[in-house]
Amino acid sequence: MLGVVGLVGAVLSSVPALELSKLPDDGALAALVWERATDLQLERVRLAQAKGDADRAHLLPNPGLDVSLNTIPLGTTNPPGLSFGEVPNVAIGLSEQVELFKRGPRQAATGAALTAEVQVARDLVRQRWLDLLDGIAEIATAQARTAELTELVKDAAELTRLQVERAKLGDTAALDADRAALEEEKLRAQLATEQSRLQQALAQCAVLAGVPCHAFESAALASAYLERRWALAGAELEQRPDLEALRAQEASARAAVSLANAHAIPDPTLRVGYVRDQFVVSGNQQNSLFVGVSLPLTFFDRGQTDAAAYERSALAAASARALGLEQAKAQLSAVQAQRATAEARRVTMAQQSLPTANRLVDRLEAAVQRGAAPVQDLIFARRSLGELTLDARDLDLFTFRLAQAEVRLRGLVPPMPQELSP
Repeated sequence: MLGVVGLVGAVLSSVPALELSKLPDDGALAALVWERATDLQLERVRLAQAKGDADRAHLLPNPGLDVSLNTIPLGTTNPPGLSFGEVPNVAIGLSEQVELFKRGPRQAATGAALTAEVQVARDLVRQRWLDLLDGIAEIATAQARTAELTELVKDAAELTRLQVERAKLGDTAALDADRAALEEEKLRAQLATEQSRLQQALAQCAVLAGVPCHAFESAALASAYLERRWALAGAELEQRPDLEALRAQEASARAAVSLANAHAIPDPTLRVGYVRDQFVVSGNQQNSLFVGVSLPLTFFDRGQTDAAAYERSALAAASARALGLEQAKAQLSAVQAQRATAEARRVTMAQQSLPTANRLVDRLEAAVQRGAAPVQDLIFARRSLGELTLDARDLDLFTFRLAQAEVRLRGLVPPMPQELSP
């Protein structure tokens, strides 16, 4: 993991960092992940291809130019004695295919496909934006836990010092000093683990954002980030980008069915041209025009296989959208219930459990200093306080993630870059 952290840092060292204490607004974060996230670059290519297909559908077919030299004599001319230049004719013609009942369906199909690709890109950006916010929450939690463990280590070190001095004076048993030292080492090991977790979270943030991430300037700012919540009044589940993409894919497939069915109608190719004939000795017209039309005979391929395939695609897209909507509604109810329970636990933790544990530790500290309580009781009380404090930070992260899960399900979309406007 340290190797990954070093590699990420080396690659991104020349890029302006993301300062978590001064986060840009949601639109700027969405633009950042669209520009920098490596896993979104392929989607940029697909979006450009869909845009090209939609633009190409509005172009007319290219005309064809035909030039030919005809009636080239082989052997003796008729009548005999004619020169080569007196026999052949030169024809120059233009041809143009006229599409019947196909341009409209093709434009509708490619336009809907472009809309679907835009919605897919919007959903990917939205998901990466939420992933980045989740990653920042991991950093915030690790910072808060690190700060609290640091304070616990300081208190444990002070207790160890006090017990060692008292043991030297014979006021307490050496065993109490050893217990205090062992508890201090245990807390230091927890602190080292949490510091490693913080570095891993910063490295993951850099991967998600595509730029280095700098930690919060203080634990207070980190804790404040975990209190962030989003207004969901304007988020409509039915208009979630991934569901809108499926709706557009269905519309594209329906238009493609119409296009495939239109293949049963032959597209005429019109031809017009000029002929310069040198064989005037036989009575041919020296200068003339010609016009013509050719039609494909749609006896075998009338677009029936393509129409059936696109019909299946349309049904699959409609079914996937209905299933996704149904599952999202069920998941949303579960997440909202979980969130309500977690928020109630946070209130209990903040208003009852932590204050009670802090009061107990304060009283035991005073008692131990007076020699009125065994140090082991203080160690157990501090251990309980530490566990409760870390549990409270984990609960903060859990409720933050539940709020994020509701954002994901409801389909809240941050301000998007201009090219991803619906």
